[in-house]
Amino acid sequence: MTANPGLLIDLQKITANTRVIVQKCASHGINVAAVTKAVCGDPKVGRAMLEGGAAALADARIQNIKRLRQAGVTEPVMLLRSPMLSEIEDVVKYSSLSLNSEPEVMDRLSECALDYATRHEVIIMIDVGEIREGILPADIFKTAEQIKALKGIRVIGAGTNLACYSGVRPTPKNMNLLLETARELEGILGCNLRIISGGNSSGLEMINKGSVPQGINQFRIGESILLGRYISNGEPIGGTNQDAFILTAELIEMKEKPSLPMGEVGKNVFGEYAENNELQLHYRGIAALGRQDVPPDSILPLGLRNNIHIDVIGATSDHTVLDFGEETRTFGVGSEIRFNLDYPGLLAAMTSPYVKKKYLE
Repeated sequence: MTANPGLLIDLQKITANTRVIVQKCASHGINVAAVTKAVCGDPKVGRAMLEGGAAALADARIQNIKRLRQAGVTEPVMLLRSPMLSEIEDVVKYSSLSLNSEPEVMDRLSECALDYATRHEVIIMIDVGEIREGILPADIFKTAEQIKALKGIRVIGAGTNLACYSGVRPTPKNMNLLLETARELEGILGCNLRIISGGNSSGLEMINKGSVPQGINQFRIGESILLGRYISNGEPIGGTNQDAFILTAELIEMKEKPSLPMGEVGKNVFGEYAENNELQLHYRGIAALGRQDVPPDSILPLGLRNNIHIDVIGATSDHTVLDFGEETRTFGVGSEIRFNLDYPGLLAAMTSPYVKKKYLE
């Protein structure tokens, strides 16, 4: 039995998924920066992505990039989140390039890079509708004028982010707005931009439709590599694996219990009301797994034995309640249950120190 709760990580499947997506993107002149933030910058996962053909790695946290570097990763690694002023030195030391939108931050990056006798490469982020990070296209002239004299940075690209915060999907219209703004930026700075980074896994659907405008040459892809799914509808990507990560948990109780609570009922400690079903007597199992490890709505039981279907009823901080139906002679105390994960579930399980990671190499 796996040490539980545990996360089984199949590195070969991650490499295979990366290869499928890299080839899909390459057919449209787009390279892939594989994003490791959902796996906390795990070096083994990062190397699996590089083996699958990713041109670079990318992560939102400098701590994760340091982890990759300390594990011996020498390939380019991009910092996805705009640098904090308090981490500028580490950004210059450990990241190959960073995504930026604030002139003050780029000024400090320039100063620090000059102190290290180097130039730090940056991609200027453009907000084309997501209203998260990025410079509005109307403000690009002002920003470019503020940074054009900085000697310690080299502007090598323009990028945008979509379908994360507001859910704005990539379209030919907003991709062309990015391209137009990038051309304006080139004119002001007097340089050619070698990277036009069109966003994340959400862009794969545009590739399928053949609607990515010419000039977009990079996608930053994490979720679709790790889970083998399109992010807009959760559908599998042809040729990829959807089970590169499997969560395991052990049952610590199995009893026949009523489906309705007994006594006065109010909100639980998470501000929710308990289930409100008709009264039934079902076998209920408790897994030694909880919200400190993974959100209950982010896990899907894979255990279907002897026509027993398992449902996740809910969870507290360290108990997850499972419904096994009217009869079970297959599962009992000590049984291991396996779960598939969505993206928030993977993010949580990788972050939880209580979930033991096991690599299938």
